[in-house]
Amino acid sequence: MNNGDLFLQALERKAKLLYPSVRRTVDSAPDDCYWLLNSLARWTQTAFGEKAFDLAATGYARYALEVNRLQQTYEKSGVFFAGEKERVPEEVYQNPEYMIPYMWAAVLIYPFWPSMVRHISFLRDRFVRALPRGASILELACGHGVLGLLALEERDDLTVEGVDLSPAAIEIAMRLRAVSGLAQRSSLKVMNALDLDQAGAPGRYQGILAAMLAEHLHEPQLLFRTIAHHLHPEGICFFSTAIESAQKDHVYEFRTEADVIAMAAEFGLRVVDLVSDGSRRPGSRYRPRALATILEHRN
Repeated sequence: MNNGDLFLQALERKAKLLYPSVRRTVDSAPDDCYWLLNSLARWTQTAFGEKAFDLAATGYARYALEVNRLQQTYEKSGVFFAGEKERVPEEVYQNPEYMIPYMWAAVLIYPFWPSMVRHISFLRDRFVRALPRGASILELACGHGVLGLLALEERDDLTVEGVDLSPAAIEIAMRLRAVSGLAQRSSLKVMNALDLDQAGAPGRYQGILAAMLAEHLHEPQLLFRTIAHHLHPEGICFFSTAIESAQKDHVYEFRTEADVIAMAAEFGLRVVDLVSDGSRRPGSRYRPRALATILEHRN
């Protein structure tokens, strides 16, 4: 048995209605999904114990149902975000009761959602394996820290510096890192990624990870400016975001992939490769999807 099946078994126990579709998604790309799930299961079991799998499954199920509800509201009203944007950090990122289950969901959507599953191989093959030897990676809004750990596990010559504004997320990331055997090549800090902005010497990092962050920002332009400042002239950035996808803390709406490409270009960055997947219900106005890109400087 793959260790990663511990997550699927927990989902079958805790959310039977969601299990069949998740099983189909994992089976559609087993090598990629278990590349993530097996490592995550090993770290989770050691760091948190067996009970964590049920907690992760419950967190994923609640998140998936909430996303579905908010997307339906978006369809009916045409209003992407109806809350108070200023309250999102307090209600989400600084709230451990929300953030801890959210972090499990945020990593499990990669192998569990059809719109996200291709991001796994794209991250590994087009970003991690494409970096120069000895590359330093900056992970912006690292959350659970799993993407950075997967990069370190894939290549023993890389280092990763991760920042996230949520103390609860960094606590999870630190516990997973502590049991991964990769801690000596990783650093984590509670910090707003945008506070890096123009700080420090430019071009320090050969790789930057900015996964599913831009849609959470009032001004995602600031994220592209931060990436452009810190990315080495010959470096690459894995950048991903949600498009036409309403969620509790999605405060900026990208309508098309072209929106992302144009915004990156404003800061001297070009998209050199991308994947974008999603689904549209019959009769719906919007097609929620997940875009992943590789960015580089436009010289």
